[in-house]
Amino acid sequence: MRFETYVAFRYLRGKRKNRFVSLITVISIAGVSVGVIALIVVMSVMTGFDNALRATIIGNRAHLTIQEFGGARMGDYEQVIELVEKTCPEIVAAGPIIQIESVIAHKTSRNRRPSYAYIIGVDPALETGVTMLADNLTRAEGRKCGSGKLPGPKEVVLGYRLAREIGASVGSDVEVITDRPSIGPFGRAHVQRLWLTVSGIFDAKMSDFDSLYAFVDIPTAQMLSGREGVDGIHCKLTDPFLARAVADRIFSELGFESTTWYESQIAFFEALKQEKLVMFIILVFIILVAAFNITSTLIMVVMEKRRDIGILRTLGSSGRSILTLFVVEGLFIGLSGTLAGVILGTILAYNINPVAEFLAGLFGIDLFNSQIYYFDRIPVAVVPWDILWITVSAILLTFLSTIYPAWSASRVNPVEALRYE
Repeated sequence: MRFETYVAFRYLRGKRKNRFVSLITVISIAGVSVGVIALIVVMSVMTGFDNALRATIIGNRAHLTIQEFGGARMGDYEQVIELVEKTCPEIVAAGPIIQIESVIAHKTSRNRRPSYAYIIGVDPALETGVTMLADNLTRAEGRKCGSGKLPGPKEVVLGYRLAREIGASVGSDVEVITDRPSIGPFGRAHVQRLWLTVSGIFDAKMSDFDSLYAFVDIPTAQMLSGREGVDGIHCKLTDPFLARAVADRIFSELGFESTTWYESQIAFFEALKQEKLVMFIILVFIILVAAFNITSTLIMVVMEKRRDIGILRTLGSSGRSILTLFVVEGLFIGLSGTLAGVILGTILAYNINPVAEFLAGLFGIDLFNSQIYYFDRIPVAVVPWDILWITVSAILLTFLSTIYPAWSASRVNPVEALRYE
């Protein structure tokens, strides 16, 4: 063992015969550990939310939506589907889509509660391969809000929150009101009213889908919009992260515009990314506070050991050796706290759900309401790269906290330190 390391470990021990580590050293180590634990748990939960939400969005939305240039209506969509599937083998399923803004109301004997909704026209036979609409019907059955079947002629499938808002259930008749210019007996009208039967209720575990979206078949959507053709083709790919490359190829070879799943939700994903970065920066301040604690600890040790430092300098120790001694002492505190924090933080992250359930039972509160967050459990993803960044940040802050006290110790004048001894 090198001289500096040996002396550093001796200084970390208490003065009593039992040689327990001093209380202030334990507090410093605990401070670093708490900061590392907090960072690992928060980053893991936020990454888990990010991954779960991304998987939900990818499952409920098409990976790629193809439109005519300038937003023109697409006429022979069967031919377009055949063409894009031939051009891009990455496309495993495709189907037509029509999007309509509407107001839906369920007329009951007591009241009438209209709600704004997006009507999505799809081909039920093709839609099962593109999105999770059919699976979401089964999921809704688990919520005991009914499931039903995919829409047929003059039928509609509602999100379970939308259905609850207007008071509808499977088998109910709802009125759909859209903006469709037409000529009526009293002149030109701008409203289309159509009664549809609720054939199913779905649960997508996404707030906007469950509360805003309703699905009908293509003929019903064309009847509501008053226009022929479709708005576009939405596709499912072998890998959703190939969407941008496939979109560029479709534009260069076929001339169609395309929107990827990420571009359709870019504001949401960028907000998640920025939130994760901000949380990392905020929680790093916990480690920074612990680093200041290490600095104060080392300053106290330097003041206490001035006589020892003077003796070591008199015996021939260089200023660099003294500086190394106190840097090693501070790094030992930081590395011990970081190692303990990484181990405990990783264990806590993997067991966050049992801990949350225990705290909920202990305090009688619901720490994770699945009705709000749309997940049955707290999603967690422990990413080695995040842990590496947290570890490096903690060690770097610890190292920086040792520089001033170590430099101060190396500048101690042995004559001044031993003058009154």
